[in-house]
Amino acid sequence: MTYMWALYAREVKRFQKLWMDTVFSPIVSTILFLSVFGVVAHGQTVGEVPYLLFIYVGLLSMNVVNSSFSNPAFALVIGKNTGTIVDLQLVPIQPWGVGIAYALAALTRAVVTISIAVLATGWFIPELSLQHPLLLLVGFALTALEFGMLGVTFGMWAKGFESLTFITTFVMQPMIFLAGVFYPIATLPAPWNIISSFNPLHHNINLIRYAGTGYSDGNPLVSLAVVVGLSGILFVAMHFSTKKKMRAL
Repeated sequence: MTYMWALYAREVKRFQKLWMDTVFSPIVSTILFLSVFGVVAHGQTVGEVPYLLFIYVGLLSMNVVNSSFSNPAFALVIGKNTGTIVDLQLVPIQPWGVGIAYALAALTRAVVTISIAVLATGWFIPELSLQHPLLLLVGFALTALEFGMLGVTFGMWAKGFESLTFITTFVMQPMIFLAGVFYPIATLPAPWNIISSFNPLHHNINLIRYAGTGYSDGNPLVSLAVVVGLSGILFVAMHFSTKKKMRAL
């Protein structure tokens, strides 16, 4: 376990050296989104929730997903390009331990990013109030770990930055925009509303939005079950992909 925590500490130190990209870039994008939608959708509501609050929680969730996925994925690809990834073979860490170390570092980055983002942008949302604080923390933590493990899995398999660019452009971005970050999925025409309801990321957004605003596109308990179940599946996938790639180094 000591080696696992050492690897975790190394990854935390790595993203701490990239504050402009890891922290300030998401905050700037959040401010720009809020500024635009604050003007365009002023006074509008989704159910009983002000629209700006609706998308604010969605934007925070999107930042968690992006930062958690990119942190281990890019770190592993950089390690492959520089040759430092072979260091993983030199320490007695189980494959799942390697993956968890990277995933926990992704969680740490997400916590730092979201904390600073809320402090910097919370004044945009005077109606901001937490309906279910404990569930909100659970939702953010599970989402960060889930996409951290997904980032480890893709990072282990990706051959270079081109592969990661393909994944983020053609897999992650469509999932985000069909997850209901900016709108309730019930407003989408068929078949996109059905496709969105089967989008795993939608359940992360739905769970966090329910915990933060009380609004839900579906049963939040179903969303919680999907998030927990998918996290378990991704843990197994992360373990086997890490085990196979460490043997191939």
